[in-house]
Amino acid sequence: MSALEQNIIKFISDNKLIESNDKLLLALSGGADSVFALTFLTNFKNKYSIRICALHINHSLRGDESDGDEKFCMKFCSDLNIEFYSEKIDIKSIAENKKLSIEEAARNIRYEKLEEYLKISNSDKIVTAHNLDDNTETVLLNLFRGTGLKGLSGIPVKRDNIIRPFLSAGKSEIIEYLNGNNIEFRIDSTNKQSEFKRNYLRNEIIPKIRENINPKADRNILRLSQIIKNAELVLKDLVTENASKFISYINSELIISKEIKRIPSHLIGEVIRRSIEEKLSVIIDYEDFLNIQNLIDLQVGSKVDLSQNLEAVSEREYLLIRKKMNTENSATDIELYFNSEIKFGERIIGCMEVNINEVRYTNSKNVEFINADGLVEPLVIRRWEHGDKFNPLGLKGTKNVSDFLTENKVPASSKNEQLVLLNKSMIIWVVGYRIDESVKISNKIKKAMKLWIK
Repeated sequence: MSALEQNIIKFISDNKLIESNDKLLLALSGGADSVFALTFLTNFKNKYSIRICALHINHSLRGDESDGDEKFCMKFCSDLNIEFYSEKIDIKSIAENKKLSIEEAARNIRYEKLEEYLKISNSDKIVTAHNLDDNTETVLLNLFRGTGLKGLSGIPVKRDNIIRPFLSAGKSEIIEYLNGNNIEFRIDSTNKQSEFKRNYLRNEIIPKIRENINPKADRNILRLSQIIKNAELVLKDLVTENASKFISYINSELIISKEIKRIPSHLIGEVIRRSIEEKLSVIIDYEDFLNIQNLIDLQVGSKVDLSQNLEAVSEREYLLIRKKMNTENSATDIELYFNSEIKFGERIIGCMEVNINEVRYTNSKNVEFINADGLVEPLVIRRWEHGDKFNPLGLKGTKNVSDFLTENKVPASSKNEQLVLLNKSMIIWVVGYRIDESVKISNKIKKAMKLWIK
């Protein structure tokens, strides 16, 4: 048994990555890393009592070369008697349609397909062949882009049903093993093109670090990543505790109480950063954290633009963080037909006819069920106007929408953007807050309608 194999076996054991009777789905590109991964798993499948299958995604980026990779993987798996799946995808078109980089689109599709084929193949875990060098590149890329502890913790050894048993194996060790055992693998010609940021690090920067600073830099970075990961877990608990006290999420807006100043300043940025990442599904820059913290002490109505198309607004007792208002397609009334969705600015509003037995009440104010018996399409969605009135569910008599919003402490910065849904010129929903008494569900109705905003 080689030193490389011993190292990987210890890494798998230390991190409890493989269990007896696991069926593993390997992401197989045909490159050195995944070919080595499949070779290792095949050689030690009896030791671990595992079954193995492989998935190859042909990204259609390099013409005949991409097709050659797919054929190679098919034959390699056939020679090893490994269950094999493949799929050809036009990544370039997907990237253009979704306005993503080629790298990001390829990564997203790869993981989507791995999850899909995990079920198709009835596998237990997904295996990727990320190695020690990949972790170094990831940590340095995150560092140079600007990141928190999570970015410096590197590539996760295990995340949900995805395992990475080869993170302790260096690229040079893998190549040496394959060459020494006369095992062929494919070479992606684009890996030599340094116009990609990761390739530039891989080809230009990291070799100089190993040569001029420390040949063991990769292992030191992996060790640091593991230390940071442990610190990250401790900090996560602390952040979660404070976020529950000072941060809430309503109608797609993050509301940060200015009382957050009571906690240590070094925690404020981390609490806000993680809340934005979790609730708004974006990662913002370090400069954004500083701007948000400074906004706490600025006068009411102050606003700062953030990255990721976000803005932060100072209200009397709290800060609002939300998507920037997009006035396109939201300057006038918009018709909403039954069983459809429409976009109003950054929001999507929809309605769908449902059976009475499908009515499900939830705590979400973004979903409502109403009596559909008197509805006439199209419904109309617009911003509220002065003089608008409705009869809030549970109250007797009408109320001005303006008064209703004030009583419900809708921030001044959001009040002007508040939407209402109308049926035959009558407001039936102050969107995200309350339906009108006239459309409440009762046991006498014949039809129901589900409304939502997202």
